[in-house]
Amino acid sequence: MKRLALSFCLIGFSAVTLFAQTGKGWREVGGMGRLDLNYKNKAYNFDLTPEMYWFTGDHLALGTDFGGGFAALKDSSFSSSNVYFYVAPGLRYFFGTPDKNKWRPYLFGNGGYQFGATHTKFNGTSTNGTNNGFRGYAGTGVAWFFSDHAAFDIRMRI
Repeated sequence: MKRLALSFCLIGFSAVTLFAQTGKGWREVGGMGRLDLNYKNKAYNFDLTPEMYWFTGDHLALGTDFGGGFAALKDSSFSSSNVYFYVAPGLRYFFGTPDKNKWRPYLFGNGGYQFGATHTKFNGTSTNGTNNGFRGYAGTGVAWFFSDHAAFDIRMRI
């Protein structure tokens, strides 16, 4: 069971990138997904984030992440659900050259807007709300170029 959970974690935190050369004129298309199912605590989370970037210069890409998700938590006296969608334009800068390095680190940053709605129920009292506003993150990653047109990458973000 631990191996299965670890496999899902690795899949959830890695992204598949197609058309992955980093010279001007190339494009990067990929995405990330996450599914958390905690049956013991009745907590569920789903998130899907497609992304598209165009290299405007060597090693520098401009583009956007867009996506959405759903989260729910249920207890005997409390339940909460949240649904959200967002668009976050950003940039990425890759270090190294593809001819010499199959592993290439990069930095990224994104900032955009999130639209969201929440529903909470506590001891029979329901409330609805929104969580609209700024969505921003930055971090670092490393891409493994296993061919001229495809790569896997792993990233950490704040």
